[in-house]
Amino acid sequence: MTATLERPSAPRESSNYSPRNGRRAIVRWSLRLYRREWRQQLLAVLLLVVAVAATTVGLGLVGNIVSGDQSVFGAANTRVDIDATAPNVHIPADLAQARQLFGNAEVIEHANITVPGSITPDDLRAQALHGPFSSPMLRVTSGQYPSGAGEVAVTAGIASTFDLSIGSSWSVHGQTLRVVGSVENPTDLQDDFALVAPGQLAHPTTASFLFNTSNGRPGADGFRPNGVQGIMSTDTTGVAQHQMQSLLVLVLSTIGMVFVGLLSVAGFSVMAQRRMRALGMIGAIGATDRQVRLVMLSNGAAVGVVGAVVGTVVGLASWFSARPAFEHLVGHRIDAMNVQWWAVAVDAALAIITALVAAWWPARAIARTPIVTALSGRPTKPQPAHRFGVAGVALLAAAFGLLVFAHEHTTPAVTVIGIIATVAGILMIAPLGIWLVAMVARRSPIATRLALRDLARYQARSSAALAAVSLAIGIAATIAVSAAGQTTQQSHEVSNLPSNQLAVWIQGGPAGAGPVGKGTVFAGPGGGPGSTSLTASQLASVQHAVDTIATDIHAQAKPEIDQAFKPNVLLPGGSSGSFPVNVVLPVPRGFEQVAQLFVATPDLLALYRVPTSALTADIITADSHLSGTKLALGPDPADLVTPTIQVTGLLPRYGSAPTTLITPQYAASLGLISTPTGWLLQSSHSLTSAEIAAARTAAAAVGLAIETRNTPNRSLTQLRDWATAIGVLVALGVLMMTVGLIRSETANDLRTLSATGASGTTRRMLTAATAGALALLGAVLGTAGCYIALSAWFVHDFDYLSHPPVINLLILVVGLPVAAIVVGWLTAFRAPTGLAQRPLE
Repeated sequence: MTATLERPSAPRESSNYSPRNGRRAIVRWSLRLYRREWRQQLLAVLLLVVAVAATTVGLGLVGNIVSGDQSVFGAANTRVDIDATAPNVHIPADLAQARQLFGNAEVIEHANITVPGSITPDDLRAQALHGPFSSPMLRVTSGQYPSGAGEVAVTAGIASTFDLSIGSSWSVHGQTLRVVGSVENPTDLQDDFALVAPGQLAHPTTASFLFNTSNGRPGADGFRPNGVQGIMSTDTTGVAQHQMQSLLVLVLSTIGMVFVGLLSVAGFSVMAQRRMRALGMIGAIGATDRQVRLVMLSNGAAVGVVGAVVGTVVGLASWFSARPAFEHLVGHRIDAMNVQWWAVAVDAALAIITALVAAWWPARAIARTPIVTALSGRPTKPQPAHRFGVAGVALLAAAFGLLVFAHEHTTPAVTVIGIIATVAGILMIAPLGIWLVAMVARRSPIATRLALRDLARYQARSSAALAAVSLAIGIAATIAVSAAGQTTQQSHEVSNLPSNQLAVWIQGGPAGAGPVGKGTVFAGPGGGPGSTSLTASQLASVQHAVDTIATDIHAQAKPEIDQAFKPNVLLPGGSSGSFPVNVVLPVPRGFEQVAQLFVATPDLLALYRVPTSALTADIITADSHLSGTKLALGPDPADLVTPTIQVTGLLPRYGSAPTTLITPQYAASLGLISTPTGWLLQSSHSLTSAEIAAARTAAAAVGLAIETRNTPNRSLTQLRDWATAIGVLVALGVLMMTVGLIRSETANDLRTLSATGASGTTRRMLTAATAGALALLGAVLGTAGCYIALSAWFVHDFDYLSHPPVINLLILVVGLPVAAIVVGWLTAFRAPTGLAQRPLE
């Protein structure tokens, strides 16, 4: 008998299973891992928090770093300055005319206040408290506004100079005024002035008219009062500043996004390696590649949301609390709510997006890893580094071209693409640098060799960490180099003296009839009108005062400044006297003075390190625009001679420094004599306000006048130093976090070393060598990327980069690796307590 069995039916899938349920289970498991391993993921969250917070603070600072045109124009868009001492000037009538033409107008009157012992006068101005246009330029900080006759308010600088306080009396221009309040210009905290009510300034020297011009009204050219000195408009300047601020915000957001992405890649690469066996296990029981990736993506979303929210809150709290310090840094008051809120929101969103992207990259690599390899826990084989290096060089070359094009055509979008290409190029070169370091490690001690080879072994996370460090250093170096270039540019273009020099003038200086006064006659030993010849006793008193000032400021040099005179010259009016010889340009019916001439004394040449053998012409100068000029030996245009001129970069280009010198031999051949007109004192440090005040007092006691730097750039110097310090701290923070992650992955190797008798020195050397190698490579790559970008931006003006901040760059390139080694040594792992224990999956 034959029995036939029925074919068993195929097993039916559970009706409860669906792809959605599978994804939900994977997400729940991923979030449980996140809660269970929050300590291991705390570093990744902190990286995001620091990056988002720093970008948020940077956005607030960038949006307020420029005060705009309000410091000059207030709420107006046009300003007309006139000389109130010119003939036929009637300020009330001119104000009425401006109001008739433009609907509304305001005038601010100014008068000079002589400061004893100083050539720079202070400003006494008459300005309304709530003027229609000048209100942004005035704020009462304490006391009250001077509302009537005999009342005045002063800024902190004026109060310090004249030792004033609220309630004290002050004699100005023969009138006794009572100080009733303290004021400031919120748009320019360096603006020192004394304030009286409108109509209380009896004899103004200048006046500024403020009004708005528009399409329905006449232009500023239609308002032409007598004594016009200048007409300014904000129409183009305001647009340019707005474009520049928008560009800075866009660039900073881009850099913040890239920085967050790099840090996230480093963190998630470590987490992916840590979970490799677990991910391999779920792959072995049937999970698809998409589900394996979903584990890391869910984790990345959680980390991104937490980091974005906490980072934004921390960044805003830091911005609000640090606002007073930032005000002194940028030199004007800051509205804490004046933040590009859209950029803050975009920054938070980008943090989440980049966290997802950063989690997706290692998730993709893990999903492609064979299950057996994943279960073994071995790191994947790194990609050949030379391929990345070639791509990186190509990207840097393309970035250079893009930045050159963007600077010439003012294209913000191309600028951002160029910056991204620069960062991407450095990221591509990072594996090549790590590979080179690993090659060098062959002859290193065992601990250093293991540390450097581990960097190459875990190339993905090492490259991301190195790129993040390079970006932090690159930002700091860019700010430092740019600030140094801007400082040099300001010094050469608008500054009168460097911050460590002080000039002592016998008479007046640039503001009076002194040695730098243009178109004036200074009579020397020959006598005549305006003669300031000093007796022997007077010269001794002056010399003693100069020596006292030099001692007080710890001057390293104090060369005498001599001016050349032609004696016994027939002066206008028929008298005879000494005529100051200067460099002039012949014009119809006379000549125009273009440069002040001083004598090339040995002490002066030694100060600027100009060797005597370098004097190959009659005149040596730092001004390259003196071609075609002559020397005036008298007031008559016929008394002109043509010297040979030598241009040198050894002499300074400051406005009140001796920039043009005549050789003693040529002066003697022309029959000239030299007379001391001042002294140039140079200290080893920037002069403090107390030293300047003491020097002013000592000079005033003997009738001298001092001159110091009147265009300080301390804000740029502080910005450069702060950027360097913050860059080093951020780089150290990134290094310690990423090195901690990298060394935690080699815990098994550390157990093996300890079991074989490795000492604590060896274990510390592992961490120190890892941190030092990443810091050195990051400093070199970041600084190189900085100069590549700036060279492209200033390709037509390399002089901007000719004065690098050497100390700041040494701190970044040398100080950072040393600090990383020290910190790595001190924070190295202790010896494992259980050598037989292994971490459970």
